[in-house]
Amino acid sequence: MPSLLTRYTPALGHRHPHHRRRNTLEYSIRPISPEEAPAFFQCHGAAFSHDFQPDLLPHTLSYAELDRTGSVWDGGQVVGTTGVWSFEMTVPGATLPCAGVTWVSVRPTHRRRGILTAMMRSKLEHIRDRGEPIAMLWASEAPIYARFGYGLATEGVELRIERTRTALAHPVSAPGTVRFVSRDEALSAWPAVYDRVRPGIPGMHSRSTAWWEHRVFREPEFPAPGFSSSFFVQYEEAGQVLGYVRYRVRETEEDGSATSTLTIRELMAATRSAYAALWQFVFGVDLIGTIKAEWRRADEPLYHMLADPRRLVRRPTDTVFCRIMDPGAALSGRRYATEGAVVIEVTDAFAPWAAGRFLLEGGPAGAICAATTREPDITLSSTELGAIFLGGTRLAPLWHAGRVSGTPEAIARADAMFGWHTLPWAPEIW
Repeated sequence: MPSLLTRYTPALGHRHPHHRRRNTLEYSIRPISPEEAPAFFQCHGAAFSHDFQPDLLPHTLSYAELDRTGSVWDGGQVVGTTGVWSFEMTVPGATLPCAGVTWVSVRPTHRRRGILTAMMRSKLEHIRDRGEPIAMLWASEAPIYARFGYGLATEGVELRIERTRTALAHPVSAPGTVRFVSRDEALSAWPAVYDRVRPGIPGMHSRSTAWWEHRVFREPEFPAPGFSSSFFVQYEEAGQVLGYVRYRVRETEEDGSATSTLTIRELMAATRSAYAALWQFVFGVDLIGTIKAEWRRADEPLYHMLADPRRLVRRPTDTVFCRIMDPGAALSGRRYATEGAVVIEVTDAFAPWAAGRFLLEGGPAGAICAATTREPDITLSSTELGAIFLGGTRLAPLWHAGRVSGTPEAIARADAMFGWHTLPWAPEIW
């Protein structure tokens, strides 16, 4: 197993007063072996108050990268966990290698001892040494990760609408057909649709074959009480699959009338016709009272298709937080909406090696970003740089909030560059 061993002594300032007995004890941070996976996920479950489900472990191990995990042990018990997925991540106009940080947890008995900080520092050093210019994660609690240099880069939207309110302003007559398919048919055809959509939307990550089979289409699915297993439906034109929707139904009734809830797990469309046809299919499913969808786009086209868009209840929430590991490589690796140049000073208290002053010159065709000694036009921390990187967070509000410094002219110029015609979207929690 690859060697990645970091030792640290918990800092006095981070230790809970009841834990003073550990003043001299050192913990190690290291990857786990397959045999240690149950102990690893028992810790993760305890931290999130989830039951450890041994039956799911073979699925997880089929696509997990155990050499990229980090575990902290206290005797024979795991008390801290981290992991990383090796992704290709869509960024504005391009793709970049990305470390998808996951499984971050500390056992409740071992909090406030500096374990989380040590694990995050160890993981960032590991990602840096791998040469990945960006890291991303989903946060269980939004305030946690800013101190480690992660900024909120993507928002998702939870949608809810009553089926009786789903009339479209201009119903679309799609030339193709919609049909139910088996799990195996979906597994064969749907990855190509996803891969066709992914290059055009920042925030979407690559999916391996094992990820599709053992995570997206994992069986048994363990649906919540009352929910069906997944239904698989796809849209085709001339035999080509151009879109799909996977959904579950929770059956309920009230006063003898069906009030069931249809929950969309994922809807992906490569064309406008596929998008319209799939939503029209969902709205036409019988015996449904309410339709819900999680992690949808912040700029969801559906809102503009409805005859009464007010009836589409939208609840925005944070999704992906971004951390810039190498500003030169990251900023050179994306495209920009307008031609321009700006000198950016990046501060980084948690990982000083990621700080510096950089001249960014870029546009729609490409960019160059290199260290410079010129005076900065804009100064911001790695947290703010991560927030604006995918084009979903604008600089001007950060400047008005006092989180970025620079002249109004420089802020406007950089805002025009970093913005993108499509808002970032992360359709799946990982």
